[in-house]
Amino acid sequence: MVGEIYLSKIYFTDLSEYKIRPVLVIKEIGDDCICVPLTTKTNQNGIIINPNDLERGELKKESLVIIPKNFTLHKSILFKYLATMKTDKLNTIFAAFCEKLGC
Repeated sequence: MVGEIYLSKIYFTDLSEYKIRPVLVIKEIGDDCICVPLTTKTNQNGIIINPNDLERGELKKESLVIIPKNFTLHKSILFKYLATMKTDKLNTIFAAFCEKLGC
């Protein structure tokens, strides 16, 4: 599951509503996983993902991984598989994530 991109329910901080958005799983913890969001608004800070960065599956548009914005989600709300990242790109994302968090 680590390195896979899914559509997921992303709840607002007040838990009143949610939107369906793509997320990249960066860590599994039991029935939960730590994810980072993807956006097609590539004018923000983050790491660009294009079709060459995917091992399998597809994204409809070039996307940006927003780092270090992360959240923990239960696996049950990851409901549609989209793609799997190539290992080298995933390692780049891990390094950037860790750098931003001061690991």
